[in-house]
Amino acid sequence: MANPLALFVEQCLQYKPDLTSLKQEPVSSSVVNAVEFEKQTLALNNINDRIQYYRPFATDSLSKQGLLWCQLHLADELYELTTAKQTQQLIDVLQYQSAPYNQLAEQLKHIKDSQWSLTEKSKLHSAQATVNQALSERQLQMQFNDEQCLLASQSVIDENTQQASTNIDIHIAKYLLKQPNAKCRQQAWVAYQLRAKSKLLTAMSYIHELQQQRAIEQGYLNAAELALAPYDLTPAMLNRFLDTQTKSIGIAPWDIAQALFLTQKAAPIEVVSSQDYLSQLFDQLIPLGIRIEYIAQQDTVSDSKTDNINIIRIWHQQRLLGEIYTYPLSQQQPQQSSKSALSISGQLIKQTVIGHQFGQYALSFPAILTTQKQQQKLIAALSDAIVSLAQGGQFYLLAHKTQNKQQHAIASLWLSHYLTQLQPFSATSEREQLALQYQQQMRVFRSKVALHYYQFSGNLDNSDWLAYNTELSAAFADSFGQSWPSATDAIYSFQAIANEGISHYLPLWQDAVAQLIISQSAAQHSSLDIFNLLIVNEAYLPFNDQLEQLIGSPIDPHSLIWRFKHASTAQE
Repeated sequence: MANPLALFVEQCLQYKPDLTSLKQEPVSSSVVNAVEFEKQTLALNNINDRIQYYRPFATDSLSKQGLLWCQLHLADELYELTTAKQTQQLIDVLQYQSAPYNQLAEQLKHIKDSQWSLTEKSKLHSAQATVNQALSERQLQMQFNDEQCLLASQSVIDENTQQASTNIDIHIAKYLLKQPNAKCRQQAWVAYQLRAKSKLLTAMSYIHELQQQRAIEQGYLNAAELALAPYDLTPAMLNRFLDTQTKSIGIAPWDIAQALFLTQKAAPIEVVSSQDYLSQLFDQLIPLGIRIEYIAQQDTVSDSKTDNINIIRIWHQQRLLGEIYTYPLSQQQPQQSSKSALSISGQLIKQTVIGHQFGQYALSFPAILTTQKQQQKLIAALSDAIVSLAQGGQFYLLAHKTQNKQQHAIASLWLSHYLTQLQPFSATSEREQLALQYQQQMRVFRSKVALHYYQFSGNLDNSDWLAYNTELSAAFADSFGQSWPSATDAIYSFQAIANEGISHYLPLWQDAVAQLIISQSAAQHSSLDIFNLLIVNEAYLPFNDQLEQLIGSPIDPHSLIWRFKHASTAQE
């Protein structure tokens, strides 16, 4: 029997879009050409989505390599597509049309401008891969120069010297939980942050150099300015925003494990079937115009336990949005870890594009929900699915969340809040509150690190970069109550700085905007009105117009930052 993943890779590598069918009279045929462009490029976008869907199923090296080849091939085809003369002609004429055609032109121009040359892109991806590989290494040992930092129960005998070894193979989190000496915990945590520094010095310098060169070529002073320009933000404005999100938890990262251990954990809940809970959530979406239809159910037997794979058709009013495939995971599947059997995840299979295709989305979850946190995760996953299916437009690039990260994320957060408010949830436990506060402040600090890294216009190898230690150490103390004297070393501690870049702050911004919508739109708009405006958006309104209708003026970034800071005060 043929391997479907291998067949997919083969088809992917043979794919090549053809724009020769676009008419040569662009002014009079611009709308027709836009539709034809969508037809010719839709397969490329669908294949790219399918790569992400197949990735968890690629367990052997050959399958992983095949998906990588496919992804590289699509990247090359996208480069050829965006630099084609037909694409530029289409941009030139569509920008003068009404919505959504002018929006398509704007999106195409943004994608075209953000393309790297094939040579430079290859260099960047190689450096990013080095970072990912080095920080993903898990075969680590902790070596203690101070024997006082050894845990008493974990001293082992070195086979060569027959003496107690100072190299202990122990997970860092477990060590931080068990070690009573705060100084030892701090040393261990810092050492763990720098575990890959020697391997990353060259890669991080090269990524910085490539990004700076690209920014200067496009007329910006540094990479931070270039990355923030599409959001009408400046580095100074982003710094002010991050200051509004800084709230000290008074607990250093090396102390958080013990602090969490001492807090009260979540109270147990009555377990519920995932399918029953999902049905309950769908019932609560009915007031928003969402209805469902079960169109298929397949039984798959796994280790004497049957799982039902449902295909659920999703409608909004009389419009078919697409289908959600649900996969309840058996906790007894032999090739599945206990952790993955309890996880909840969602993945887009195919984006809704009106007039071309209905959407498809996959949800996987444990058959039984045993904690309130699992229920919250299922709500978030379902919200993502509904938004992905409902935000379909005439053009893929105007609907897909990759090209509309901010709009999609904010809409999903609002819908998740809508559903959460309808649940009989108990108050968030002390442990979960502290964990969420810690995670947020770590993102705030790392966002500040990324901002400084991409704003710095010098050479990382000289002392000018180290001069930021004072400022970043103070930023670390603002969030965690203790300083980190060599805080510039944080650039070697997390993958996102190389992959997401300065955009690591975006979830913080999106959550702040969503909270404004939640707190300030309810008085003027019903939930149905907000759903239709923010998610369905039949009028193809730009996000700023949607936001202005929901929370009122002003909505420029400078004003939003002020509103974030004062949203809960009487001044607002």
